[in-house]
Parts: sequence; C-alpha cells; structure tokens
Amino acid sequence: MPSGLSLEGQQVMERYFFDVEDGHLTMDDDGRDLDGADAVAAAAMSTLLEIARFEVVANNERELSVTVRNEAGDPIYRASITVKAGWLAGLNRMASA
Repeated sequence: MPSGLSLEGQQVMERYFFDVEDGHLTMDDDGRDLDGADAVAAAAMSTLLEIARFEVVANNERELSVTVRNEAGDPIYRASITVKAGWLAGLNRMASA
C-alpha cells in the first residue's frame, strides 16, 4: 500500500518530527501529524521563527535550525536562520537612571 493512503484510498496524515538546534540539539519525540510537503515546510518555518522570537543574543551570532524527520527517522527537510545582535558604535548600553 502506498505511504499516506488508507485501505479505502483516503489520504492519511503522516507523523513528522521537528528537531531543534539552538546551541544544543533537542530531539522531538512526539511529532505532529501533517498532510503533505507544504504543511511540513510551513510547520518547520513556524517552529524556527517561534524559537528565534525568544532567542536572546547580545554581541553574538547564533544559528538556529529545525530538521524534520519522517516516521522512518530519515531527515527530509531543514530550515535555518542566523540571528545577529550587537551594540552600535558608541552605544555600549543604555545608561541606568
């Protein structure tokens, strides 16, 4: 039987796992059921942007990535972003009052 099809010929969502690397690797043990390549890519990008939103970087550069694995454990998609932050010339930190 082709992957993603039930006995009745109806489409069945497959489970995908989203491993996050943000300085250390966090493996996804739960996964998500998604329907097709577009849904996988959108979920990977959404996960990546959510991580970047909370990443704190000062005078630093950090690469963040999400690698998607299929049910067999094979990596099938990767999204990454580099977050850079630094003080502008002459502005070390805002002075406290």
